[in-house]
Amino acid sequence: MLKQRKRSLALLLLTVALAGASVAGCGQNNGAPRQSGSEAKQLPNGNNAGGTQRGNAPGSNMRTLSVDEANLPVTTRDGIGYISGQKLVELLEFQSEWQDPAGKLLIGDNDAEYELTGGSQQARRGEDNVGLRNAPVVADGGLLLPVSVLADLFSEDLNYELRDGNVVMRSNPDAIDRSGMDAPADPPGQNDELAFADDPNDPNKDQASPVGAMLRMRQGAEAPDDSAMPDELAVPVLKNIDMNQVIATARRYLGVPYKFGAGPYSQTGRFDCSSFTRYVFAKQGVVLPRTARAQARQGVFVSRNMLRKGDLLFFYVPGRFKSNKVVGHVGIYMGNNLMIHSSPAPKNGVQITNINNAYWKKTFLRAKRVAT
Repeated sequence: MLKQRKRSLALLLLTVALAGASVAGCGQNNGAPRQSGSEAKQLPNGNNAGGTQRGNAPGSNMRTLSVDEANLPVTTRDGIGYISGQKLVELLEFQSEWQDPAGKLLIGDNDAEYELTGGSQQARRGEDNVGLRNAPVVADGGLLLPVSVLADLFSEDLNYELRDGNVVMRSNPDAIDRSGMDAPADPPGQNDELAFADDPNDPNKDQASPVGAMLRMRQGAEAPDDSAMPDELAVPVLKNIDMNQVIATARRYLGVPYKFGAGPYSQTGRFDCSSFTRYVFAKQGVVLPRTARAQARQGVFVSRNMLRKGDLLFFYVPGRFKSNKVVGHVGIYMGNNLMIHSSPAPKNGVQITNINNAYWKKTFLRAKRVAT
């Protein structure tokens, strides 16, 4: 009996030791096993043709090096290093649309900030055309991006270095969880240094505009065809418009589905974040650029605690491996801590969100007034 107890105790100690070794090994690896050279050179597939994706986790051939770094393998072709466009999208948690016949890849947060085309050394960043040192290559149903494109286009979005034939991405230590965007609003009266507040002198606050009421009778009047709108018109002087009518117009599109990189609403019946704000303001004669980042350069700065109806609110979209200083989303302030915007989340489509919670407070970058 004594020998049997000793044998059982020995087996128990051995099991505990093996379990401890297994846990230690997982902690050190923190991701997929190290790839061999042949595995690292396999070409990954791109997006599904015409589809939109937001990456939530690195692909199978992206090895997490540590809690602070992730690895993106480099493939060499004719002496030029390339990375998978789709794997870059996944790692940065961008959205994308792969247009297969054209060999074109659209990339961005809640609108298409970047456009790259296979075989072309011309790319688009926001409203600007950018020359690339090397052209992307269409391969295996996706786009391979030259490593130089990281400096040419994405220098504001990420921190990286080339190491041992790989692109090593460094994580953002201040990254926050996106799930908090739908958290309950903070209790009324709870103020902190990040709190939003209305300008008590807002002329549109809590009042209906007689002009707006008259215009709302003309429900059949549509905005000008946004497919013909110029992309680079600024607002040199703040135009005086009816902000209550801006909000009333925006509300008419509640529930319109969101689509990343949406074409003109008159053709697609869809909005992304910046095409929505652009369309709504166009009805009042204010022409905004196409992307959220470009819109953030318009108008005048407004303090987060002196907001008025119709102010544009700009936020970053958090991700583990990208900057939290770059505009990725835009909405229209409605007063009383409410924002109307087109977004894939927390719901899908044009929606009203209470921004008085930690997520929106922390991701807020700036407010701009493009009209009065």
